[in-house]
Amino acid sequence: MYFLWHYLFGIFQLTTQYLCGFQPIGHPTTVQEKPKEVLTDSLYGSDENCQAAEEMGVEVISPTMGSPKEHTLTLSDFKLSDREKVLSCPKGYAPVGIKTKKNRHRVAFDSEQCNTCPLITECPVKRGKKYYYLRFDDKALRIAQRRAKEQGQEFKDRYRWRAGIEGSISAYDTRTGVKQLRVRGLKAVRFCATLKAVAINILRATAVRKALNVAKGSLEGRQSSLSHAVFIFKEHFGAVLERIRNIFTLRAHNYHFVIKIAA
Repeated sequence: MYFLWHYLFGIFQLTTQYLCGFQPIGHPTTVQEKPKEVLTDSLYGSDENCQAAEEMGVEVISPTMGSPKEHTLTLSDFKLSDREKVLSCPKGYAPVGIKTKKNRHRVAFDSEQCNTCPLITECPVKRGKKYYYLRFDDKALRIAQRRAKEQGQEFKDRYRWRAGIEGSISAYDTRTGVKQLRVRGLKAVRFCATLKAVAINILRATAVRKALNVAKGSLEGRQSSLSHAVFIFKEHFGAVLERIRNIFTLRAHNYHFVIKIAA
């Protein structure tokens, strides 16, 4: 079985290289081979995981866990600067003071502006003796910045590949029946699951190759149609020019007819 597995794996490598034009690689073993970014669901996108991944030089692209309550403003609704400072509230009022102590922040807003603001019942600020205060820590600030970026088109364009990953896992289950293997034992299950994964890779590689061929054929077809149209136009245009030339040009063997008519 060991020999059979290596034989099948070698066939898979050659097939993948032929179909897609690249050489598959194994698991990353060095620092140079580790990924620069990882797409995950919200379960693995906690602030702790993002911080730990950042220390290793890996960016975690994931939506934040949970969702804010309806008709309630959060820190992500405030305008934040690149230096992690609050520039203005959702209504556009600038703070009158900012105080930072260790990893905790306190932002003060003018009481007169907050008292007349129509969003005061939805705003997370709390009334104090002199001002209305917004209090948060570094973790809440990082989560707010992530929530604000999730609304942008850049995050949506980067995270849309996650749907393709989920589609691959779904196809792995529905097309191969990997959840209902007819073997027992860790080695046998691993062997069957790996072969089914190889089959899915071959099917997907074939689909990519077929799509590339269709696109290439479509391009060649459009070029061929254009060349044919140019040829037809050239032939018709040449025929029209020939008729005009015959009208205004007298050929030598027609001269006697002209003379007889003139006499």
